[in-house]
Amino acid sequence: MLRLVLLLLATDFAASDESLDSSDSQLIKRSQFRTPDCHRFDYPVCSKHLSPVCGTDMNTYGNECTLCMKIREDGSHINIIKDEPC
Repeated sequence: MLRLVLLLLATDFAASDESLDSSDSQLIKRSQFRTPDCHRFDYPVCSKHLSPVCGTDMNTYGNECTLCMKIREDGSHINIIKDEPC
């Protein structure tokens, strides 16, 4: 259910910046998503430095570079919800 709601939020950016109502308090507003800075990484090797990020696909990545590798391999559009595990 949460994935469906996040998908709807990701496809419909017309949401306002107002706070979410209490029934949606577990969700993060779209404006809080961060775009990964994939241009700063040297491919195809990522550092083994553990700095987990939670992607909008609700998967936890070991660091921003591994998220960028996923984006590069699949052509997906994944933003960062938070700088910690999902």
